[in-house]
Amino acid sequence: MPEQVDNVGVMAGKDVDDGWAWAVLVASYMNQFLLSGVCYMGGMFQVVLLEHFQESVGFTAWVTAVYASLMLAAGPLASVITSYFDSRTSVMLGGLLLAGGLVASSFATSLSYLFVSFGLTAGLGLGLSYTPSVVIVSYYFDKKRTIVTSVALSASGMGLLLAPIVFRYLLDNFAWRESLVILAGICIHITVFGALMFPIHERKACPVFSRCGKHRSKDPSEDLAAEVVMDSNTNNDHNHSRIIPYEIDKYGSVILKDDCELMQNGTVDKMHGTTDSQLDIFKNVAFVVFCVNQIMVNAACGVYSIHLGAFCESYGTSAQNIAWIFSVNGPANIVSRILLGAFAHASEKDVWILYYGVLLSSGTVFCLMPLFAKTYPAQLVAGILIGTYMGGSYSLPPVLIIECVGLKKLASAFGVSMICAGSGWLVAPPAAGWLVDLTGSYDYSMYLAGVLMFLSVLVGLVVPQLIKPENQSHIHGDHSVVTEEAEKCDVR
Repeated sequence: MPEQVDNVGVMAGKDVDDGWAWAVLVASYMNQFLLSGVCYMGGMFQVVLLEHFQESVGFTAWVTAVYASLMLAAGPLASVITSYFDSRTSVMLGGLLLAGGLVASSFATSLSYLFVSFGLTAGLGLGLSYTPSVVIVSYYFDKKRTIVTSVALSASGMGLLLAPIVFRYLLDNFAWRESLVILAGICIHITVFGALMFPIHERKACPVFSRCGKHRSKDPSEDLAAEVVMDSNTNNDHNHSRIIPYEIDKYGSVILKDDCELMQNGTVDKMHGTTDSQLDIFKNVAFVVFCVNQIMVNAACGVYSIHLGAFCESYGTSAQNIAWIFSVNGPANIVSRILLGAFAHASEKDVWILYYGVLLSSGTVFCLMPLFAKTYPAQLVAGILIGTYMGGSYSLPPVLIIECVGLKKLASAFGVSMICAGSGWLVAPPAAGWLVDLTGSYDYSMYLAGVLMFLSVLVGLVVPQLIKPENQSHIHGDHSVVTEEAEKCDVR
């Protein structure tokens, strides 16, 4: 039985595209700047832990791997908290956990203690803060959404550029325990910026649907699925229009949900639900294989990021120069995401080829590093190349997931892919560490990263052949609504 709707439309008010929206944009920018920088300090902190605790490389890598992996793996949990409460709750909780975890880590007397305080606690705070900090911008901007999302996401590059230099400065002038406390003092500002992200009061006038045809009776400002977009292209019948509830993912992309019809008398009727079919993504062989690809890609990236500092140190590179090797990843990462995202947006058939190309290039650089990257200049060049290839590859998976499962299942499929990516970051660095313990050389960690990347390409080559015809769509076609923002994606 359809229910009466008083008012249907996208949120509007003085704080949309104006007013408090600009304060939220600044808060989002600062949080992404801080979170991106703090996330990638794991590789530098790995060297510190090895020197202080004198434990095996494999065991030590568990601490930093768990910390970095939760940046991705905690994304779905952040979405749940955001849905039940709001973005501010998730960001502030994450900021408190991150700062508290760093302070607690300064008292660590063992790696087991750090595994809980730094790996689990601080890592969880990282994941809970990052996703909502990106999402919130899309709710405060409508007409200017594309440009402000680009501005907000550009903060990640600045964080990657400056954080290694700042962390190196702290380690040079303070003990590592004191450095963690100072970082905690910086990270507590994430909670302060999160406090600025309160829900828009104007949204109370808009109907909220947890599912199509079901009007939410609770305060709409507490639900991030509060928007309904009118679809004027699917129905020319003047007696009713089609409306599509949607939400915004971590990249600011529009994710369509269940289809509904708005009848002329103002009632909403459900056309066909998709909730029961969301689990069908696990029956989609193409998507399952793509998830395996994502595990391998992120496993290779995790091995490189966690063990890069120790690899460079093994060839006599100074700690200050290692910081610069990490830093060049930032600008290379951002430039490549823009360029490859633009190319993917302009291409209808070559996105898979482009994806394979950047993965093959990354794997090649990984395997060549033990042979040629034995000096600081060569390591710097390798860092720029890896930042370019790997950074660009992160802008393509959202579009490729649409190819595998279709647009309506993007939300659930993307959440699954984030967990798979996080699992790659979690497992591979400790495995590479055990390989270093066995061989006594960090060269084999880079070889492992290269092999994993090559295997990811072999697995990925199968995916286009498994995609069902009904899910195939060109970049400029069915999913043009999401590609403009997906190409700017940042997560890791």
